[in-house]
Amino acid sequence: MNKSLMIAKYEFLKTVKRKEFILMTLGFPLFFILIMLVPLLLAGTSSPEDLNLGYIDRSNSFEFPAEITVRGSMIFSNGIPGVTNNQELDGTNNEKYPIIKFTQYSDVAEAKQDLGSGTLSGYLVIPEDYIKTGIVESYVMGKGTNIPQEELSELLVNNLLRDKVDEETLQRVKDPITFKRFSIEATGEVSEKGLTDMLEDFALPYITGILLLISIFTSSGYLLQSVAEEKESRIIEILLSSVTPIEMLTGKIVGLGSVGLLQIAIWLSVGFAGLIYVFAISINPFLLILSLAYFILGFLLFASMMGAVGAISGSMRESQQLIPIFTFPAIAPILFMQVLITEPEGKLSMFFSMFPLTSPIAMLIRMGVSDVPVYQIAISLIILMVSVYFVIITSARLFRVGLLMYGKRPAIGEIVRYMKTG
Repeated sequence: MNKSLMIAKYEFLKTVKRKEFILMTLGFPLFFILIMLVPLLLAGTSSPEDLNLGYIDRSNSFEFPAEITVRGSMIFSNGIPGVTNNQELDGTNNEKYPIIKFTQYSDVAEAKQDLGSGTLSGYLVIPEDYIKTGIVESYVMGKGTNIPQEELSELLVNNLLRDKVDEETLQRVKDPITFKRFSIEATGEVSEKGLTDMLEDFALPYITGILLLISIFTSSGYLLQSVAEEKESRIIEILLSSVTPIEMLTGKIVGLGSVGLLQIAIWLSVGFAGLIYVFAISINPFLLILSLAYFILGFLLFASMMGAVGAISGSMRESQQLIPIFTFPAIAPILFMQVLITEPEGKLSMFFSMFPLTSPIAMLIRMGVSDVPVYQIAISLIILMVSVYFVIITSARLFRVGLLMYGKRPAIGEIVRYMKTG
C-alpha cells in the first residue's frame, strides 16, 4: 500500500505541474466567462445597423409607417395603433437603437432596381392571399442583411387588429403567456418555482455531468499516456523491479483520480460561485454527494479500462487510436440529451442511466429534469460498483500480462484468454 501511495503522489504531482493541466483547469472557466462577457461587451460598443426596406402590399391590408425604432423586442413608431409613440420614451436616446425605414413600391421591378443600386437593404412582397397563407416574401442581395422577423410580425399584428380590439387585448395577443410555475409536494404543500429554483434543480446535476465527462477523460487520458509512455521507453522494466503491476495500477488510478477531483472541484467552485452570486442559489448536499459518487465510480471504470489499453498497446500512437472505443459510449448521453430531458422516464433514458458506461452522465442529467426514484439511483450505483469491481480485476490481469509484452499486438482471442486467466 505504501508503494501504491508513493506512485499516487508521484503521478499527482507530475500531472498538476503539466502546462496542459494548468491551462485546462484554469483556462476552462476563463473560456466560458469570456464566452458570456465578450458578446455583452461587443453589443455595448457596436453601432446598430439601420435598414431601408421596401414593400409591395398586394393584399391591400397593411399601412406601414415611415419608420420604426427597434428597442429590444419592442417597436416604437408614430401613428400606428398599439405602438408607443417615439415622443413618449421619456428622454430615451433613440439614436442608439436601429431604425427601420419603409418605402412603398407598386412595382417589383422598381424595388429590385433600388435593391441592386444599394438604396434598399431588402424588400418585402405581401401576396394577395396573405390572410389565408401568412406568407411574406423577403428579398435581399446575395447573403444580404438579416431582416428582423420578430419586429415585422409585431407590426403586422398591429395592422391586422387595428380598430378591432382595445389596447389591452392587443398587448395580450402579442404576449399571450407569462408562465408562473408551481410545484405540489407529496405533503400537498404548493410552492412557486422561480428561475432560481429551476437552476438549483437542474444546474448542479447538469453542469456536474458535463464536467465529469471532461474530467474523467482528461484524467483517464493521462493514465493511458503515462502507462504507454513508460512502456514505450522501457522505464516500466525498471519500475517493475520494485513494485508489482497491481501496486502500479492502483497508485496511478488513485493519483490521477485525485487530479480529476481537484480539477472538478476548481471548476465547480468557480461555476457555482458565479451562480450563487448572480442568482443566490443554494446547493443540494444530496445531489453534491451523488455527483461525487458518480465521478469516483465513473473515473475508476474508465481509468481501469484505459490502463489496460495502455498496457497491451505497443505504442502511444496505437493506444490513442483505441480511445474512441470508450469515448463514444460515454458521450452518448450528450448526443441523446434531448431524449433524456423530454422523456426522462422513457426506455432509452432508463437504459442510459443503468448501463455503467453511460450512467454517470445520464443519471445526473435525469436528476436535473425529473424526480428520479431513489430505488433507481440505488440500482444504478450498485450496477456501476459491480462493474467497476469486475473491470478492475479484468484490467489488472491485462495490465500484468501486457506491461512487458513488446513487438506485437495481442489478438482478440489472446486478450479474452488473458482477461479470464491473467
